[in-house]
Amino acid sequence: MDEYDFFETPITPYTVLKDQAEVELHIRDTATMEQSGVKAIVARSLDKLPGGQGHKLNVYGRLGERFKHEWYIHILEDLDEDSLATDHEYAQSLDIEQSLGSSEKFKESRYRKPKEE
Repeated sequence: MDEYDFFETPITPYTVLKDQAEVELHIRDTATMEQSGVKAIVARSLDKLPGGQGHKLNVYGRLGERFKHEWYIHILEDLDEDSLATDHEYAQSLDIEQSLGSSEKFKESRYRKPKEE
């Protein structure tokens, strides 16, 4: 069985993967390391794909950690090379939005007293 890798990006987050959904993804062939854009159906099990045929899809988060959930892919068509292009300004704006909306907060010292006005 062939295997492909999908890497989450700000433009294509992990959440686009829905069981038995048709999606457009950038994937990498694990044997050749060749990247391509495809239109495909993804599913959590092989028997949910058309004809029960497909390939294993390894899914990685932004930090490179592999998700443990099993995914499979049935490729419907290869997309042209332009589909691999990234709108860098859009990607940068998504990164900025994510960093501004960070849930991280500075830890406040319990010994510090509020400033008097």
